[in-house]
Amino acid sequence: MIRVFGGLFFILSLLLLLSAHARAATPYVGGSTGFAFLNGDKLIIKGPYLGDPEYDSGAVFSGALGMDYDGYRLEGEVAYQKNEIDNLGSDVSVLSFMANGYLDFQFERSRIVPFVSAGLSYAKVDVDAFGDDCSDGVLAIQVGAGVGFQVSSQVTIDAKYRYFASADPDIELGKQTYEMDINTHNLLFGFRVSF
Repeated sequence: MIRVFGGLFFILSLLLLLSAHARAATPYVGGSTGFAFLNGDKLIIKGPYLGDPEYDSGAVFSGALGMDYDGYRLEGEVAYQKNEIDNLGSDVSVLSFMANGYLDFQFERSRIVPFVSAGLSYAKVDVDAFGDDCSDGVLAIQVGAGVGFQVSSQVTIDAKYRYFASADPDIELGKQTYEMDINTHNLLFGFRVSF
């Protein structure tokens, strides 16, 4: 756990250092929505392995505030996704607070801008099952790639893929403690408006 927090502190310090040395930055707001494909690999109760959960595809929504440094972007993002778990007759939702970094590949006279991204997050995983509800807060990461299209000098629309994974949350339902594996493939469509 100390290594995780040390790594988080190092990355955030590096992002702040880059921000301080940037000549000019343009603030923006953005949002996205799309599909969440939860793909947990295990379900455990107090040690015994119960098998792989069967998840339905779900929905994801996010909003972000950021700064564009003409080639890279830094932003804070809040995202929410929800999926049904078929073999538990329940659902799982994830609320995340993410610090993201983007690297934009800008080409002269082109409105199309490919990008890659990475981020660190605090995520609240909530499970509603067996008439009970429980949540756990864990650290999470995300990596992704996509392409943006500049509609105007201030508006960009984009499509992106994101892989999101968290530390294993411990969920207490009734008298049982469940350990789950949370990793998600997200397909998102969004927009950014610069000021």
